[in-house]
Amino acid sequence: MMTISKAQRIMTILLRDFSSHTATSLSKELKMSRWGLWKILKKLEKDKLIEIEPIGAGKTSTSIIKLNWDNVLAEKTLALSLTQEAVKYKRWMHDFSNLQEEVDFLILYGSILYSKEANDIDIIGVAKEKKLTKINDIIFKIQETQNKKIHSINSTQKEFKQELKKPNKAYLDAVRKGVVLLGQENFIRFVKGL
Repeated sequence: MMTISKAQRIMTILLRDFSSHTATSLSKELKMSRWGLWKILKKLEKDKLIEIEPIGAGKTSTSIIKLNWDNVLAEKTLALSLTQEAVKYKRWMHDFSNLQEEVDFLILYGSILYSKEANDIDIIGVAKEKKLTKINDIIFKIQETQNKKIHSINSTQKEFKQELKKPNKAYLDAVRKGVVLLGQENFIRFVKGL
């Protein structure tokens, strides 16, 4: 199986975390040296996948790192990264596959990602209003095949956006630490529109 490169991980962090990132914050999150990180950042900038915007002047200056949404290759790279991440959770992709045509995107989050002893399965489904009832019906059927309780939050894109902008910490954590099981490209377009 293909592994996610450090460049892809950097881009995924920039996608999922709505706060401003600097080389220092990224190096801490990735547990790598600033020098090693800068080499990758400069390559990403040269490929026009990210933008590095200096702020301040002199010895105390820093730079804000952002995704370059004008480059379609950035979106494709992010879609590949999110899909590679989701494939690590094939079981859940399979179990929730009946939602594929109904949700814009589906996020699996919480203890189920880290522990075999998790008590429940937490998901967030984002879809058009008219599909929410059908999604609930499908999840009810999926629940019959699971030995863990499914906790499902289903909302429209507008409602999800409002929760993220509040900011609702639970939703932000789901986006930052969760896995986009279904609808990776739709998720990227959603974040781009924030």
